[in-house]
Amino acid sequence: MQRPDHRVEEWDPRADLRGLVRELSAVAAPTGNEDRLTAAVESYVRARGWAVQRDRLGQLAVTVGPADADTSVMLIAHLDELGLVVRAVEEDGWLRVHRLGGMPERVLPGLRLVVHTRAGDLPAVVGTKSHHLTGTEEKYVAKPATDLYLEAGFTSAQEAADAGVRVGDPITYAPTWTEYGHGRFSGKSLDNRVGVAAMLRVLEDLTAEAPAARVHVVFSCLEEFNLKGTLAMAERLRPDIALAVDIVPATDTPDLRGQGTSVLGGGPSLSRLTFHGRGTLGGLVPHPGLVRAVEDAAATAEVPLQYDAVVGCLNDAAYLPMATAEGIAAISLGIPCRYTHSPVETAQLSDVVDTATLVTRFARGAHRLDLSRGISQITDGGMA
Repeated sequence: MQRPDHRVEEWDPRADLRGLVRELSAVAAPTGNEDRLTAAVESYVRARGWAVQRDRLGQLAVTVGPADADTSVMLIAHLDELGLVVRAVEEDGWLRVHRLGGMPERVLPGLRLVVHTRAGDLPAVVGTKSHHLTGTEEKYVAKPATDLYLEAGFTSAQEAADAGVRVGDPITYAPTWTEYGHGRFSGKSLDNRVGVAAMLRVLEDLTAEAPAARVHVVFSCLEEFNLKGTLAMAERLRPDIALAVDIVPATDTPDLRGQGTSVLGGGPSLSRLTFHGRGTLGGLVPHPGLVRAVEDAAATAEVPLQYDAVVGCLNDAAYLPMATAEGIAAISLGIPCRYTHSPVETAQLSDVVDTATLVTRFARGAHRLDLSRGISQITDGGMA
């Protein structure tokens, strides 16, 4: 399997935002190895004549607005996707793996994957025990990733080595794409390609009419692994305000009703709490002034706004408040997404459009914010 020739720079997010999401979804960017998507987004940016900063991690920043502005804002969407890594190659050619980020083991057996080697991309499938020979006690059990094996067509470890496979090579879901009614679509890595597409649309709007604040639109790396890539950009840009756009699990499916509040078609979701809750203290309670500012921006832009408070989810905003000595006022918005971290994540186009509209309006009003007085810090004039 050869690397596809991606021409993301040709897509116009105003005319075909869904097409842009589809193109972005097809690009492999396993966390820590985001170079293909970095290159695709950088190509998109440069094709429009915009200046871009790129750091050593492969993160990008495009800055608009006056250099002497009193307020600096960082808008973030992460480039990377979760996956697996090769941990061993057995003598008869089977590949063994570790998880890279939160890839769920229960969806893996029988899936098509792509192994990304220095020599090129290789198709693979996750082996699954023949149904005819599976005992009753095994039929309803999800095995850990370390118990699974990948079929990549090799009959020996040497054959795998000759094809370029090495321990540590990343693996991603094979690209998929399906479109439905109501503007809904499914694909791999919509987490967070819907956010990246929304931010590219924000850039189109902010470059057409520059905001009064200094706004840095950032495409970050390493979110799915340790959330630390964006900390480097925070140190470089030293913003006063940060807003991260990611997905939020939609809980409108039969198995999640009553467990949350976010639904497809309901617009962007303002995260009032994110907390890992599984052994780390990562998470975010958003700055109260920014909550008010997002609400005002949504009302002014006539964008529907949902709210969520989720334990078990983190995003790039989690550690930003402590990223600089002055502190950063941080908040996050989620684009509702079903079947998260699976190869068939499902979203709705209207939510992506509404998120971009809301973020643009928020950025345009950020220069009016006073972050020194808790929930009463918006000066006269609001976010209009």
